[in-house]
Amino acid sequence: MRRPRTTPRRSLDLDQIAAAALELVDREGADALTIRRLAEELGVGAMTLYGYVRTKEEIAEHLSELALRELEIPGTGTWDERLAQLFRNLRALLWRHPAVAYLDAVQPLSGPSALRAADVALGILRSAGLGRREAVAGMSNLISYTFGSSLFRLVQASESEARRDYERRVRLAGMDELPNIADAAAEMLRRCGDDEFETGLQALINGLREQARQHKE
Repeated sequence: MRRPRTTPRRSLDLDQIAAAALELVDREGADALTIRRLAEELGVGAMTLYGYVRTKEEIAEHLSELALRELEIPGTGTWDERLAQLFRNLRALLWRHPAVAYLDAVQPLSGPSALRAADVALGILRSAGLGRREAVAGMSNLISYTFGSSLFRLVQASESEARRDYERRVRLAGMDELPNIADAAAEMLRRCGDDEFETGLQALINGLREQARQHKE
């Protein structure tokens, strides 16, 4: 008696899973990432996917690692030029893959590409003359600023009800009760762009430059 034909099980690897997960969260946001939803994207059953990854957090780690492979590491220039370009490149990457910034807020990035970028940043700061503790603090501040700025820009660029409510409240601010907000309302409602990010980035680097100068004295 001939046995019924069965559909062969699809073979996957972690890069395929990460690529599908990254495409999903780029398109639908970090909340869309579930085992069941990703299995549908890949055309397999949830139990098949569990044979490769155990948790949603593990998938998030793999997709973040895949995205961070795109980070371009600057190779030329003075230490401050290379440092500024590294974090400009990181911000551009987060704008291409906004869910990575959200995922990092609950699960700090620690894959090979993230550690490589951190190693480069520390090397640049140490080459400027900063001590170990100052270099680590400087790198942490730059990472926090870049991720925070990216998340803020995403919120500012959204057309959500929360964004519209924020705009209404700022516009209604009275000069008597909230004079500083009323005076700066137009600037506060302006979408956060590259010039604002650059201003903050240069302020942080200027502070690190002064720290390095003092460290050498």
